Amino acid sequence: MTTPQIAIQARIWGLANLHQTYPDIFTKALQCGYAGVESRWSLLDDMEGLRTYMSTVPLKLVGLHANLKDFDPLADKRIGLQELLDKMNVLGTSYLLVSFGKQKEYGRWFELAGKLAETCAASQVTFCYHNHAGEFEYPSFFDELTGQYGVPLAADLAWVWRAGRDPVEFIDRYAPYIRYVHVKDSTSGGAWKELGQGDIDLPQALRRVSALNLPWWTVEQDDTDKDPTESATISRAYLRNHFGF
Repeated sequence: MTTPQIAIQARIWGLANLHQTYPDIFTKALQCGYAGVESRWSLLDDMEGLRTYMSTVPLKLVGLHANLKDFDPLADKRIGLQELLDKMNVLGTSYLLVSFGKQKEYGRWFELAGKLAETCAASQVTFCYHNHAGEFEYPSFFDELTGQYGVPLAADLAWVWRAGRDPVEFIDRYAPYIRYVHVKDSTSGGAWKELGQGDIDLPQALRRVSALNLPWWTVEQDDTDKDPTESATISRAYLRNHFGF
Protein backbone atom coordinates (compact mmCIF):
# COMPACT_ATOMS: atom_id res chain seq x y z
CA MET A 1 0.00 0.00 0.00
CA THR A 2 1.28 3.44 -0.92
CA THR A 3 1.42 5.88 1.98
CA PRO A 4 -0.30 9.01 0.70
CA GLN A 5 0.76 12.53 1.41
CA ILE A 6 -1.95 14.62 3.02
CA ALA A 7 -3.12 17.96 1.67
CA ILE A 8 -5.94 20.31 2.65
CA GLN A 9 -8.35 22.45 0.66
CA ALA A 10 -7.61 26.02 1.73
CA ARG A 11 -11.27 27.07 1.57
CA ILE A 12 -11.74 26.20 5.25
CA TRP A 13 -9.92 29.48 6.03
CA GLY A 14 -12.43 31.35 3.83
CA LEU A 15 -12.46 31.78 0.08
CA ALA A 16 -12.76 35.54 0.43
CA ASN A 17 -9.49 35.62 2.39
CA LEU A 18 -7.45 33.43 0.08
CA HIS A 19 -6.12 35.91 -2.46
CA GLN A 20 -5.12 38.50 0.14
CA THR A 21 -3.65 36.18 2.75
CA TYR A 22 -2.66 32.93 1.06
CA PRO A 23 0.91 32.98 2.51
CA ASP A 24 -0.54 33.10 6.02
CA ILE A 25 -3.16 30.46 5.20
CA PHE A 26 -0.67 28.10 3.56
CA THR A 27 1.77 28.54 6.44
CA LYS A 28 -1.01 27.57 8.87
CA ALA A 29 -1.70 24.45 6.78
CA LEU A 30 1.97 23.53 6.99
CA GLN A 31 2.02 24.07 10.76
CA CYS A 32 -1.03 21.78 11.09
CA GLY A 33 0.98 18.98 9.51
CA TYR A 34 -0.14 19.07 5.89
CA ALA A 35 2.28 18.44 3.05
CA GLY A 36 0.14 20.12 0.41
CA VAL A 37 -2.70 22.52 -0.28
CA GLU A 38 -5.47 22.79 -2.85
CA SER A 39 -7.06 26.09 -3.88
CA ARG A 40 -9.15 27.78 -6.52
CA TRP A 41 -7.45 28.31 -9.89
CA SER A 42 -7.64 32.12 -9.71
CA LEU A 43 -4.86 32.14 -7.12
CA LEU A 44 -2.51 31.95 -10.10
CA ASP A 45 -3.37 35.58 -10.88
CA ASP A 46 -0.49 36.33 -8.50
CA MET A 47 1.83 33.92 -10.22
CA GLU A 48 5.09 35.62 -9.30
CA GLY A 49 4.18 36.07 -5.66
CA LEU A 50 2.86 32.53 -5.44
CA ARG A 51 5.95 31.04 -7.04
CA THR A 52 8.21 33.00 -4.71
CA TYR A 53 6.29 31.91 -1.63
CA MET A 54 6.06 28.25 -2.63
CA SER A 55 9.82 28.14 -3.20
CA THR A 56 10.40 29.02 0.45
CA VAL A 57 8.26 26.34 2.15
CA PRO A 58 8.17 22.51 2.13
CA LEU A 59 4.60 22.60 0.83
CA LYS A 60 3.14 21.63 -2.53
CA LEU A 61 0.24 23.28 -4.34
CA VAL A 62 -1.27 19.93 -5.24
CA GLY A 63 -4.44 20.87 -7.07
CA LEU A 64 -6.51 23.72 -8.44
CA HIS A 65 -10.30 23.82 -8.66
CA ALA A 66 -12.41 25.40 -11.40
CA ASN A 67 -15.87 25.17 -12.92
CA LEU A 68 -16.16 23.32 -16.22
CA LYS A 69 -18.13 26.28 -17.56
CA ASP A 70 -14.95 28.36 -17.24
CA PHE A 71 -13.56 26.38 -20.19
CA ASP A 72 -16.68 26.56 -22.37
CA PRO A 73 -15.65 27.63 -25.89
CA LEU A 74 -19.06 29.26 -26.32
CA ALA A 75 -18.63 31.52 -23.29
CA ASP A 76 -17.61 35.16 -23.60
CA LYS A 77 -15.04 34.87 -20.82
CA ARG A 78 -13.13 31.70 -20.15
CA ILE A 79 -9.91 30.39 -18.72
CA GLY A 80 -7.04 30.01 -21.16
CA LEU A 81 -6.34 26.32 -20.61
CA GLN A 82 -2.82 26.12 -22.02
CA GLU A 83 -1.68 29.19 -20.13
CA LEU A 84 -3.13 27.68 -16.96
CA LEU A 85 -1.38 24.36 -17.60
CA ASP A 86 1.93 26.10 -18.23
CA LYS A 87 1.66 27.89 -14.90
CA MET A 88 0.73 24.64 -13.16
CA ASN A 89 3.81 22.99 -14.63
CA VAL A 90 6.01 25.79 -13.29
CA LEU A 91 4.52 25.31 -9.82
CA GLY A 92 4.55 21.52 -9.98
CA THR A 93 0.76 21.39 -9.53
CA SER A 94 -0.46 17.99 -10.69
CA TYR A 95 -4.27 18.05 -10.56
CA LEU A 96 -6.92 20.24 -12.18
CA LEU A 97 -10.32 19.59 -10.60
CA VAL A 98 -13.56 20.72 -12.23
CA SER A 99 -17.24 20.47 -11.41
CA PHE A 100 -20.44 21.69 -13.03
CA GLY A 101 -23.32 20.17 -11.13
CA LYS A 102 -26.86 19.67 -12.39
CA GLN A 103 -27.63 20.50 -16.01
CA LYS A 104 -30.61 19.95 -18.29
CA GLU A 105 -28.40 18.24 -20.86
CA TYR A 106 -25.02 16.66 -20.23
CA GLY A 107 -23.75 15.44 -23.60
CA ARG A 108 -21.88 18.59 -24.62
CA TRP A 109 -20.35 18.93 -21.16
CA PHE A 110 -19.19 15.32 -21.13
CA GLU A 111 -17.56 15.85 -24.51
CA LEU A 112 -15.85 19.04 -23.32
CA ALA A 113 -14.57 17.29 -20.18
CA GLY A 114 -13.17 14.46 -22.28
CA LYS A 115 -11.28 16.88 -24.53
CA LEU A 116 -9.93 18.82 -21.57
CA ALA A 117 -8.73 15.60 -19.94
CA GLU A 118 -6.74 14.76 -23.07
CA THR A 119 -5.21 18.23 -23.28
CA CYS A 120 -4.25 18.18 -19.61
CA ALA A 121 -2.67 14.74 -19.90
CA ALA A 122 -0.47 16.01 -22.73
CA SER A 123 0.87 18.61 -20.28
CA GLN A 124 1.39 16.06 -17.47
CA VAL A 125 -1.59 17.39 -15.49
CA THR A 126 -4.36 15.06 -14.34
CA PHE A 127 -7.80 16.45 -15.10
CA CYS A 128 -10.47 15.15 -12.67
CA TYR A 129 -14.20 15.66 -12.34
CA HIS A 130 -15.11 16.58 -8.76
CA ASN A 131 -18.56 15.36 -7.80
CA HIS A 132 -21.21 16.98 -5.65
CA ALA A 133 -24.62 15.44 -4.90
CA GLY A 134 -26.71 16.69 -7.82
CA GLU A 135 -25.04 14.52 -10.45
CA PHE A 136 -26.56 11.42 -8.89
CA GLU A 137 -30.00 12.56 -10.04
CA TYR A 138 -28.87 11.59 -13.55
CA PRO A 139 -28.55 7.79 -13.15
CA SER A 140 -25.86 7.16 -15.76
CA PHE A 141 -23.82 10.32 -15.10
CA PHE A 142 -20.62 8.70 -13.84
CA ASP A 143 -20.87 5.66 -16.11
CA GLU A 144 -21.00 7.93 -19.17
CA LEU A 145 -18.42 10.41 -17.93
CA THR A 146 -15.85 7.74 -17.17
CA GLY A 147 -16.71 4.85 -19.48
CA GLN A 148 -17.66 6.72 -22.63
CA TYR A 149 -15.54 9.85 -22.29
CA GLY A 150 -12.65 8.55 -20.18
CA VAL A 151 -12.72 11.36 -17.63
CA PRO A 152 -10.89 10.64 -14.34
CA LEU A 153 -12.63 11.36 -11.04
CA ALA A 154 -11.82 13.35 -7.93
CA ALA A 155 -14.11 11.46 -5.56
CA ASP A 156 -15.64 13.56 -2.81
CA LEU A 157 -16.76 10.98 -0.26
CA ALA A 158 -19.06 13.25 1.73
CA TRP A 159 -21.00 14.46 -1.31
CA VAL A 160 -21.47 10.85 -2.37
CA TRP A 161 -22.87 10.15 1.10
CA ARG A 162 -25.07 13.25 1.08
CA ALA A 163 -26.56 12.02 -2.20
CA GLY A 164 -27.76 8.95 -0.32
CA ARG A 165 -25.16 6.64 -1.85
CA ASP A 166 -22.64 4.37 -0.20
CA PRO A 167 -19.10 5.80 -0.56
CA VAL A 168 -17.65 2.27 -0.46
CA GLU A 169 -19.82 1.15 -3.37
CA PHE A 170 -18.92 4.29 -5.31
CA ILE A 171 -15.20 3.72 -4.75
CA ASP A 172 -15.45 0.07 -5.77
CA ARG A 173 -17.49 0.83 -8.89
CA TYR A 174 -15.27 3.63 -10.19
CA ALA A 175 -11.90 2.56 -8.77
CA PRO A 176 -10.21 2.44 -12.21
CA TYR A 177 -11.05 6.11 -12.76
CA ILE A 178 -10.44 7.65 -9.33
CA ARG A 179 -7.22 9.65 -9.38
CA TYR A 180 -7.83 12.01 -6.47
CA VAL A 181 -9.95 12.05 -3.33
CA HIS A 182 -11.50 14.58 -0.99
CA VAL A 183 -11.59 13.14 2.52
CA LYS A 184 -14.52 14.84 4.18
CA ASP A 185 -17.08 14.33 6.95
CA SER A 186 -20.68 15.44 7.40
CA THR A 187 -23.58 15.03 9.77
CA SER A 188 -26.95 13.73 8.67
CA GLY A 189 -28.27 17.19 9.51
CA GLY A 190 -26.16 18.77 6.79
CA ALA A 191 -23.23 20.20 8.74
CA TRP A 192 -19.65 19.83 7.55
CA LYS A 193 -17.46 18.46 10.30
CA GLU A 194 -13.87 17.64 11.14
CA LEU A 195 -12.88 14.09 10.21
CA GLY A 196 -14.33 11.62 12.65
CA GLN A 197 -16.80 14.15 14.04
CA GLY A 198 -19.62 13.47 11.57
CA ASP A 199 -21.87 10.53 10.70
CA ILE A 200 -20.02 9.01 7.74
CA ASP A 201 -18.34 5.63 8.25
CA LEU A 202 -14.96 7.02 7.28
CA PRO A 203 -12.80 4.08 8.42
CA GLN A 204 -14.53 1.69 6.05
CA ALA A 205 -14.47 4.13 3.13
CA LEU A 206 -10.84 5.11 3.66
CA ARG A 207 -9.73 1.50 3.80
CA ARG A 208 -11.09 1.23 0.26
CA VAL A 209 -9.38 4.46 -0.72
CA SER A 210 -6.09 3.08 0.62
CA ALA A 211 -6.31 0.21 -1.85
CA LEU A 212 -6.29 2.73 -4.73
CA ASN A 213 -2.69 3.72 -3.84
CA LEU A 214 -3.29 7.40 -4.56
CA PRO A 215 -0.28 9.65 -3.97
CA TRP A 216 -2.39 12.35 -2.27
CA TRP A 217 -5.44 12.54 -0.04
CA THR A 218 -6.93 16.00 0.38
CA VAL A 219 -8.90 16.95 3.46
CA GLU A 220 -11.79 19.29 2.75
CA GLN A 221 -14.23 20.99 5.09
CA ASP A 222 -16.37 23.64 3.40
CA ASP A 223 -17.00 25.60 6.59
CA THR A 224 -16.57 25.27 10.33
CA ASP A 225 -18.01 26.56 13.59
CA LYS A 226 -14.52 26.43 15.11
CA ASP A 227 -11.36 28.33 14.39
CA PRO A 228 -10.31 26.99 10.95
CA THR A 229 -6.83 26.11 12.15
CA GLU A 230 -8.31 24.09 15.01
CA SER A 231 -10.54 22.19 12.57
CA ALA A 232 -7.62 21.54 10.24
CA THR A 233 -5.56 20.22 13.15
CA ILE A 234 -8.33 17.87 14.32
CA SER A 235 -8.73 16.37 10.85
CA ARG A 236 -5.01 15.93 10.40
CA ALA A 237 -4.76 14.17 13.77
CA TYR A 238 -7.61 11.83 12.79
CA LEU A 239 -5.71 10.49 9.78
CA ARG A 240 -2.52 10.17 11.77
CA ASN A 241 -4.19 8.36 14.68
CA HIS A 242 -6.41 6.04 12.63
CA PHE A 243 -4.24 5.33 9.61
CA GLY A 244 -0.72 6.17 10.66
CA PHE A 245 -0.10 8.94 8.16
